[in-house]
Amino acid sequence: VEQGIAHLARLARILGAMETGPGRALIQRGYQLAGASAASRRAFIPIWMDPLMTLNADTFGSDVLAYVGVANVFGDRLRLYPLAADLGKSAPQDAGARDVRYPRVTLDEVRARNPDVVILPDEPHAFSADDEAVLRDALPNAQIVRVSGKDLFWYGAWTIDALDRLAAQLGA
Repeated sequence: VEQGIAHLARLARILGAMETGPGRALIQRGYQLAGASAASRRAFIPIWMDPLMTLNADTFGSDVLAYVGVANVFGDRLRLYPLAADLGKSAPQDAGARDVRYPRVTLDEVRARNPDVVILPDEPHAFSADDEAVLRDALPNAQIVRVSGKDLFWYGAWTIDALDRLAAQLGA
């Protein structure tokens, strides 16, 4: 998030927009919002349903949530290789240069992490009512909140307003 706001500030300077009221106000608002909040909620953020996948702390989406006071319960979880290792059925092998930010998880693993909120973005996967019911049955004490995937995963100027929207939706 901080890198995105810094990029906007550089772009505004290059375009001469830092001298204008709206340009300066936009960048100042971005820096105000970029002060990470202490986590008040613990969230599971699925990004795919079959297979069930999530994201770890090394992702933009997880960083956005941290800025609005939401901790990712899978922040420390790496994607393991091969798939059987990711699902806890075999020993992991060296991931090499493969992406480890998006682990596959089981509902049992999600239950064990005990999130108080499940955040369902509308992209990259559009979660259905049936998907939501499966998650609600597995996590009856967790609040389920549907959010715009753009607010979680699109960086740049979009993020400035997205932080306010997510904070309001998630009560963080």
